[in-house]
Amino acid sequence: MNIQNKSLKNSLEFKSIDYQLQPYTNPELINEKGPQVFSSGSGVNVEDIDGNSYIEDMSGLWCASLGFDENELIEAAVKQMRKLPYYHSFIRNGSSC
Repeated sequence: MNIQNKSLKNSLEFKSIDYQLQPYTNPELINEKGPQVFSSGSGVNVEDIDGNSYIEDMSGLWCASLGFDENELIEAAVKQMRKLPYYHSFIRNGSSC
């Protein structure tokens, strides 16, 4: 993706540059070439918004070690989100999540 060719200031690429910190990224490089924005994943593969497919070799930076699009995990997450999506742990509080 050449950032010069993206004319829409409202594009995902521009939003990523404006609102998201890109750790370990050279700011000059990201301003010149733009960020790589991913839109979907299945198993160990991810796809960017331009339709290019890649093997995701960092497990979503340690939070997707079981891959993407795993139906059993999706169903468990949906069930829990319907029950209690989040509760804070301040002042002796806990949750059954």
